[in-house]
Amino acid sequence: MTLIENYDLPYTRKASLHDHEYESGMHLLRLTIREGHRITAVDIGPEQAKAMGQQMLAWAEKQGA
Repeated sequence: MTLIENYDLPYTRKASLHDHEYESGMHLLRLTIREGHRITAVDIGPEQAKAMGQQMLAWAEKQGA
């Protein structure tokens, strides 16, 4: 797994993105969210990552970011 970026989120949460390469050569984007002792990890495919990224960008632009 290769770290792409770490993020500090509101309410002392943290998130990280990793490029997760499986033995088969398949790559998935791993999103890990840390909330205190609780850790949630989700693997996301390229199409889903693209769609989610576009929606996040559209939302951020509406907020004036």
